Amino acid sequence: MHSHDPLSSILQGSASLLATTDDMHQLSKKLFMNSLNCHASKLMEKVELPPADLGPTAALTQTMALLREILSSYDSSVVPLDARRTDFTEVLSCVVDPLLQMCAMSASQLNPADMATYMVNCLYMMKTTLSLFEFTDQRLEMLSAQVDAHLDTLVNEQASFTLSHVGLAHMYSVVQQHQPREGPLSAVHGLDRNSIKTAMKHFDAFLASPDDLVLPQCKFLLSATLRDVVDKRSMDVIRQVYEQLYEAVTDSANKYEDPNDIMQRTPQQIRQLLS
Repeated sequence: MHSHDPLSSILQGSASLLATTDDMHQLSKKLFMNSLNCHASKLMEKVELPPADLGPTAALTQTMALLREILSSYDSSVVPLDARRTDFTEVLSCVVDPLLQMCAMSASQLNPADMATYMVNCLYMMKTTLSLFEFTDQRLEMLSAQVDAHLDTLVNEQASFTLSHVGLAHMYSVVQQHQPREGPLSAVHGLDRNSIKTAMKHFDAFLASPDDLVLPQCKFLLSATLRDVVDKRSMDVIRQVYEQLYEAVTDSANKYEDPNDIMQRTPQQIRQLLS
């Protein structure tokens, strides 16, 4: 696929040989791209199911290794800059787009947390490979946006899992929908003093050992950095939920008796504990 341009200066006096070389180059490039397109088509013919650890499939791993070899071959070539940029664009379009479709099809039957984890792992592998090469900025930006979208899902799943386990998810939902004309929150079923105190005991247990409520899927993330991102952002959501419940309980209009005994930690203390 490499350009014949460096030969031009050598073969200036041999127009027919130069033309033949040009024809050979164009033919070899066409055959190469046809081969890549064929490989990409085969990826879609038999889509693998995600493995149990929600990591990249063998097909993705093998194709990214192939792509890395192709792009690395340019390091020792003398292809002009503009031609290299054009070739990279063609190759990436031929390989990356089908890979993204393959991953999406593979993940289509998964639950939200599994799907988000699997897609993040696939996209992370693709980003890691492309980041080694020039002319990939646009693709990297697109992949990063997709990673962020799936991380949003995983953050919400992690926060929901924790809040449901400690009994705060339903309470938060009721507080969000409650209207003052409906009366004080303390009179609402499930938001009485004893119910909230029970939930706070579970919440205190979580604060003492937050790792006990980490989603199994989060542990499967290939990137330690992304695991930390999910952890921090889900903790931010949990903190915000606690803060709104705290404000509701300490609001005199909701008529909770001794509210500071019900929710004994201030939002500031929770922020420190979850940071």
